[in-house]
Amino acid sequence: MAPLWCAVLLASVASAQQSDRGFTERPLARDIQANAHRSTAPTLGGFQLRDAFYSEDFSGGGLPAGWTNVDELTPFGLTPVLFEWSNDPAAVEIAAVSYPDIVGTFNAPGASNGYLWANSDRGLTSAPVSDHLTRLTTSAIDCSGQTSVMLSMQSTIGVFDNNANEFVKVKVSTDLSSWTEFFPFPCLETGNPTPPCSRFSANPQAIFLDITSAAANQSSVYIQFEWEGGWEYWWGIDDLQLSPLPDNELIMNSAYNSTTDSGEEYGRIPSAQLPAAMNVGAELTNFGISEQTNVVLNVAFEDASGSPVPGFSTTIPVGSIPSATTVLVEGSVDLPVGLANGVYTSRFTMESDQLALDNNPEDNERSRNFEVTSDVYALDAIGNHPEGTEVLAQYGTATFEDNFEMNYMSMYLINNPMDVTGIIVSLGSATVAGPEARIEVFLLDTTDVLATPSNISLPVDGVTSGVHVIDDNDVASGSVQLPLEQTVTLAPGGYYAVARVWGSGTVSADNDEDPEVYILDDATVPQPTIASGVYLPVDFNDDGTEGRHFYINGEAFAIRLTTLPTVGLREVAPLPGITLFPNPTNGVFRIDSDRTDMLYVEITDQHGKLARTERFSGTTTIDISDLAAGVYNVAISSATERTVQRLTIQ
Repeated sequence: MAPLWCAVLLASVASAQQSDRGFTERPLARDIQANAHRSTAPTLGGFQLRDAFYSEDFSGGGLPAGWTNVDELTPFGLTPVLFEWSNDPAAVEIAAVSYPDIVGTFNAPGASNGYLWANSDRGLTSAPVSDHLTRLTTSAIDCSGQTSVMLSMQSTIGVFDNNANEFVKVKVSTDLSSWTEFFPFPCLETGNPTPPCSRFSANPQAIFLDITSAAANQSSVYIQFEWEGGWEYWWGIDDLQLSPLPDNELIMNSAYNSTTDSGEEYGRIPSAQLPAAMNVGAELTNFGISEQTNVVLNVAFEDASGSPVPGFSTTIPVGSIPSATTVLVEGSVDLPVGLANGVYTSRFTMESDQLALDNNPEDNERSRNFEVTSDVYALDAIGNHPEGTEVLAQYGTATFEDNFEMNYMSMYLINNPMDVTGIIVSLGSATVAGPEARIEVFLLDTTDVLATPSNISLPVDGVTSGVHVIDDNDVASGSVQLPLEQTVTLAPGGYYAVARVWGSGTVSADNDEDPEVYILDDATVPQPTIASGVYLPVDFNDDGTEGRHFYINGEAFAIRLTTLPTVGLREVAPLPGITLFPNPTNGVFRIDSDRTDMLYVEITDQHGKLARTERFSGTTTIDISDLAAGVYNVAISSATERTVQRLTIQ
């Protein structure tokens, strides 16, 4: 789930615009249990509010006098969703317990003095019979003589059933009858279908709304916080203020550099895969009263030492940006021939005739990092992001109920033929080693994954790594480097690097010691929808029938391609003293060992699909006569040794 990564959110009047950069699908399942971490976005940052003429910090011990608080849709007798007062930042923990993006505490700076919050989750164990329609309305506020009005507040929300950019509103009226709608979370959607949209706002998120059109010079202004939701999370608000807009405030909301036409921002790129030019862009908003004239976007690249790279820069003229207007500025920059390996930083800065008067210079620039390599292709940039910006999550075998097997994948666009020898997977800290904690990697064509329904049973060239058991050394090292059974040459096109993981699949609160495999997720940079995804072997359609679905992630799983000829697991000694007979067999065969320690058996077919597992010591007889005739791989391993033998079923 992609984080909201800009310093402030700016709402549009009356409607929210949504970009469509790619494939969308049903949102991620509600039972997500990932040990994710989100960084807290700046509060007001360097944004200097002009003198507030109205403020409410909710320190009065309850709902402010004259405010109304109703739920107009929840049927009588069921728990309504109303705003409650609290001065305990941890009171929100009861809402959707174990969802770390939104629970724990309300981190608004003044929460301990009082805040308001609405709990859509309500402790329900299943979806409610109808939506709630929660409306919190202020008493009349005098905005006489105010030629511009900005509403600011500290807020946090999480959605599941209804997109916030449609169903979470701040409404303004002068007569409690006619309302103008504003959207405080214009990029907050269920299932994060379009980066940088997400299901969860930052905690807290500094909200700034230009409500001039509805409130300026009005003697009686009512503000209403409206939330129509099904089974969502919670919404908190604090430190509400009304103040004039700044005279000059030009904001760079976001910026990107991409080596593709579809917007993927690869963190590590082999020099052989670099295109001739890089696409760059930024979103700019004029949040001040004054028009910004002669606006220019500058993009310049620096090497790891901070020195400018000659010829690696561009200037994009923008022109004028009227007040309350957002523009997307895009262009391209040629990559220098023979760009050396190393980490590069792209610096995005702005110019305008009024920039020297800007209210908050801190939001006038952005930066991105990427690395040129000789042998590693990575969607993620874990370890290479600008200091203090990296945001990580992890997802694994206990993330979804009923799925002890999971398929996580990151997409790679191949510009020139590439010989892939293996796949490197970074493990999350929640990984627990054990015989049930297993991983296998392979490549899929994007056309198979994005088909309807998805097909993940056709590895490119039929090649996989075979199944590897995660042990304590893997957990300690934080990654596994899995060689493919043979080198796969990828022709130009799109491919997914897939990590298929198995674990105990439990999701109980006391499962910390159960074998599980978690994969790191780079949530720092929002990616296009199909850049990474999850395939659930056990899933259900919206009508309740069993189905199989591919889900987009909008971030970057740390599943990397490598061309290193020596890529492989940690050095694992051959496992001697193993006899397997008869071979060929009718399906019943025996494994003899002269060892007394516990051994683990994994039987996979020629497509890498796991057919059978077993543990034994000394001697065991295995019956796989129910499997189809053919050749199978029988991997037998101890904690430090491993052997793989071919077995033919006639």
